[in-house]
Amino acid sequence: MRAALARGPLLVVSFVVACGTSDNGRTAGDAAPSGDATTDGSISSPDATVRDAAAEIASPPPPCGTDAWSTYGHDARRSFATDACTKGPLTAMWHYQPAPPTGRTFETAFHAIAQTDGVFLQWMASDSPYTGTTAADRVSPSGTRVWTFDTGTDSNFGNWLTRWNDVVILNDDGVYLLDAATGMKKSSTGVDWWGQTIGDPARLYLANMLQADGPGLFVGAVDATTKLLWQQNLHQECGHGWGDVVGGLALDGGLLFYAPSYRSGTGETLTFPSGVFAFDAAAGTPKWSVTTVTPSSALSAGSGRIYLVEGANLVARSELDGTQAWSAPLVAPGGQAPVLADGKAIVATSAGVLAFDAATGAPSWTAGTVMAQAPLSTSAITNGCGKTIAVGGAIRTTMAASLASDTLVVTAFDGLHLLSLSTGAESWKGTLDGGSADLHDPIPMGHLVYAIDSTGLVALEGL
Repeated sequence: MRAALARGPLLVVSFVVACGTSDNGRTAGDAAPSGDATTDGSISSPDATVRDAAAEIASPPPPCGTDAWSTYGHDARRSFATDACTKGPLTAMWHYQPAPPTGRTFETAFHAIAQTDGVFLQWMASDSPYTGTTAADRVSPSGTRVWTFDTGTDSNFGNWLTRWNDVVILNDDGVYLLDAATGMKKSSTGVDWWGQTIGDPARLYLANMLQADGPGLFVGAVDATTKLLWQQNLHQECGHGWGDVVGGLALDGGLLFYAPSYRSGTGETLTFPSGVFAFDAAAGTPKWSVTTVTPSSALSAGSGRIYLVEGANLVARSELDGTQAWSAPLVAPGGQAPVLADGKAIVATSAGVLAFDAATGAPSWTAGTVMAQAPLSTSAITNGCGKTIAVGGAIRTTMAASLASDTLVVTAFDGLHLLSLSTGAESWKGTLDGGSADLHDPIPMGHLVYAIDSTGLVALEGL
């Protein structure tokens, strides 16, 4: 099926989406190039400032740790907060670019997740005239390729990976469960599934964001064989231009929260409205729903509240019944789920990075010169039923909290910033040698920060 893509800040191309493709995973035993790391240079910091001493001692930080970053937002709550200890100056250790299959070219790196013994990278190789293949690499802590899996499908929209039990999850033109150690496929669905994933020990939760030629739009859970355990909010009927450009998921307190931003064709009626929905995570039973101004960010959850941007307002709602606790107006906010750290809900906007008291919504601090908002990336495609559909997926992130050092790591338009979680004061700023302006998706781990740029994965080391 033919489609035209207009993808926000990532890329602008034209492509065709096929109805079905082969599934020929490529693993470490194949003849792919090794993709060995190369040195990308150091980060400079001509304008480093002294960290606020009062903020350092305001509350005892947790011990510096290397907690795994296992999914979008670090954890099931999408808090973007980890036990890392990030302090400048940061120095680039290595840069990794995936090696495409023979006869194809590397197109773009989307997102990564990480653990102490390696990083998993979601990326795309060319597959003209289609958008490109969905692929994943495991990269060693030293920046070398461990394995590659290429799905052989043709429509990668840049959805995030999830590490679930002993597997790595892809949900981009099909759900694929890959052995984390070897990259071998353990289970999969058919094609035409796209969206966020999140897991607990018993179930993998996912959203499907597109009515293409597959199962339609829905939120649900599958087991380790990709058998569907439960399903809600189903929109499935060929001939409709149904899509969801956010598909936000968060899991907390035995509840799965879902914030779809639905789109439909002219004159079409959706069965369910855009808004926020809560389900019993184990059984899938609906608990409550709230029809809101269209969600315009992913969502996070914690301490009995869920947080997301609705229209142009940051909104906090009760996890128990969805009632609004507080709301704060924003100017041109990004699509990242709010960071939940140090008792604050933090968002990036065109007015800078803003922190609010997570309980009351009172402003905590503003870093007005740090422009880090990453708008939602949307696409327009035509499905096999001849209908144009709005597609989301590649939700870039620009902020992550390192709790052990009271640090907010921010990738902005002018470089990488380290801010105090307590006060918003900047302790360090730098840019990659060569001036990479495309740095995004910061992942702090211990003294390291992994991030994505236009050509691959970067590893940075701090003090």
